[in-house]
Amino acid sequence: MVTPLPAPPRPQGRYVPASRAGDLVTTAGMTPRVDGTLVVTGQVGGAVDLDRAREGAAIAARNALVAVLSQAGDLDAVAGLLRMTVYVNAVPGYTEHSAVADAATDALVEHLGERGLCARSAVGVASLPGDAPVEVELTALLRAGAP
Repeated sequence: MVTPLPAPPRPQGRYVPASRAGDLVTTAGMTPRVDGTLVVTGQVGGAVDLDRAREGAAIAARNALVAVLSQAGDLDAVAGLLRMTVYVNAVPGYTEHSAVADAATDALVEHLGERGLCARSAVGVASLPGDAPVEVELTALLRAGAP
């Protein structure tokens, strides 16, 4: 069973969730929010273990995908993802960033199939807004002529 996509993310500041230029869509950074509330907080490798960080990454990735859909219309309009950056709010010395980011990839592949695979960076950072453990950004390519 495919995990349902969430409601469109609400900006937490003065920005838009996604921007479109022609057939390209880029998203703002998305955190593991459900109905505007962070459902996972803390640093990975500290208060947040790997399993919980992976859950947060999957939620954040689905939020980013919904932001793409705000510009694309539906999943069929997405030709594929070009790039994903996963920021991991990690304790010093943490090294499993890719394992956290893999959960974001898995969530995207669940909805897009092979179109959900893309180039990816997993970057460790000292903090994220609201003490989120992860933040995900996407760049997507829309099918030619997508509304």
